[in-house]
Amino acid sequence: MCAKLLGIEHSNHSNVKLWSKNVFNSTFPVAFANYLWKCNPPQKVKYVTTDANFNIVIDEIGVDELFNCSGLKAEDLYFSFEDVFSPYERFLEGGFGTTKRLRRAKKIDLVVKHFEEGKEPSNYENLRALEIKMTVVPDNSTINTPNDPGSEIVIRPTTTLYAALGLLDQCKFPKQFADIKGTLHDIWITLNDENGWTRNAALTENSSKMKDATEQICKKYFKKQIPLLLQPIWKTNGQDHELDKEHALDLIAWSNLAYVKLFLTKVPNAQTDDPTACRAARCLSKFIQYLYAGSGNSDIDRRINLKFIKVPDGYQTDKEHRSQFKCHYGA
Repeated sequence: MCAKLLGIEHSNHSNVKLWSKNVFNSTFPVAFANYLWKCNPPQKVKYVTTDANFNIVIDEIGVDELFNCSGLKAEDLYFSFEDVFSPYERFLEGGFGTTKRLRRAKKIDLVVKHFEEGKEPSNYENLRALEIKMTVVPDNSTINTPNDPGSEIVIRPTTTLYAALGLLDQCKFPKQFADIKGTLHDIWITLNDENGWTRNAALTENSSKMKDATEQICKKYFKKQIPLLLQPIWKTNGQDHELDKEHALDLIAWSNLAYVKLFLTKVPNAQTDDPTACRAARCLSKFIQYLYAGSGNSDIDRRINLKFIKVPDGYQTDKEHRSQFKCHYGA
């Protein structure tokens, strides 16, 4: 009989599959979060957010708020790994797709649902969509700086889509959508007229305008941010397989706007052919296109057709960005 992972009573994976290669990178962090939740008193998770000036703020968040399940217990939840978050389908032309191939490209690592006896999982209430990024510190770049460990986090395209959808979903009034669209209008027209969405040079040339418009939106709607990314940290003694006995494990949650801030710091302020800067500019351009297309005048106009999201040739499937961050322990 296979041991259980704490709190994962209901899932789209069998108990054995929860321990399998690759899947464990997502299931173990959920069990760890459940452990913190079950402590007496419950322990909170570090939460990276942004403020009204679009500055990073390190806060804390309860696991029940992280999972958006106030009043429920872990045993009341259904943890659906590699799934789509159905409430966001209203912003997508054709939804997430009707075939496995189409839906696979739009899946996020974890969808937390409310388990309801007698119903099919597809009919459970969707509570939260989270991308999970297991990271180990130190890595090759920080092995020689033991007092200042850090790690690289690699983001896939789905995360940027969900960051935008999460913001759009929190907007409830037509004037909010109109405001977002109006803020992005000038840069949208500029890049459309120059066919700039498909040229790295045009994206970096206009990167300052893209950043300014995005920052305006993030400042104005900072109260709309929601958890998006769950980052479990494994801290080892150097690069061997022995965990640090004092600070072995930690969990950090990032809001969708903190995620935007993360890649925005890599976007250049002037035209460049630097690969890292170009990748960040492409990521920002997609985020802007998602917001603009999803901010129509009416519900029927608020549809993102992913087929019409433009990127430079040859970069349709590349990772969104790689970001170096620093982790501090024992504070």
